Amino acid sequence: MSVLDSVKRASLQVLVLALAGTVAVQTWRLHGAQLAASEAKTQQAKQQAEGERLARVASETNRQLERQYRDQVSEIETRAQADLAQARVAVDRARDAGQRLQRELAGYVERQRASASAATAAGQCQADTSPAVDLLAELFRRADQRAGELAAVADEARVRGLACEASYQAVNQAAHDAMNQAGNQPAEVHTSP
Repeated sequence: MSVLDSVKRASLQVLVLALAGTVAVQTWRLHGAQLAASEAKTQQAKQQAEGERLARVASETNRQLERQYRDQVSEIETRAQADLAQARVAVDRARDAGQRLQRELAGYVERQRASASAATAAGQCQADTSPAVDLLAELFRRADQRAGELAAVADEARVRGLACEASYQAVNQAAHDAMNQAGNQPAEVHTSP
C-alpha cells in the first residue's frame, strides 16, 4: 500500500468521524430544540387554559353585574311607575277639588246675581250690567285648569327625572364595580405564538 492510499484512508476516516460528530451534535441540538418546543407548547397550553379560565370568570362576573344592573333598573322603573300612579291620583284629586271650587264659584255668582236682581226689583240699586264677575270667574276657571295641567306635567317630569337619575347612578355604580373587579383580577396573560 502506498502512502497515498493510507492518507486517503486516514482522510476518509477523519471525514467519517467528523460527519458522525456533526450528526451527533445536530441530533443532540434537535433533541434539545424538540424538548424546548415541547416545553413551550406545554407552557402555551397552560397559559391558554389560564386565559380561558380568566375569560370565563370575567364573563360570569360581567353577567352577574349585568343581571344586578337589570334588576336595579327594573326596580327603579317599578318605583317610578308607582310614583307616576300616585301623581296621577293626586292630579285627579286636584282636578276634582278644582271642579268643586268651580261649582262653588258658579253658585256664588248665581247668588250674587239673584241678590242684585232682587235689590233692583226692590228699587234699591241699579242692576249690575257689567260682566266683571263672569269674566273673573272664567279667568279663574281657565287659570285653575291650566295650573292643573302644568302641575301634572311637572309631576310626571319630576318622577321620570328622578328615575332617570337613579338609573344613571346605578349604571355608574355598576361600571365602577366592574372597574374595581377588573383591577382585582390577575394581569392579562399574553401567549406567545
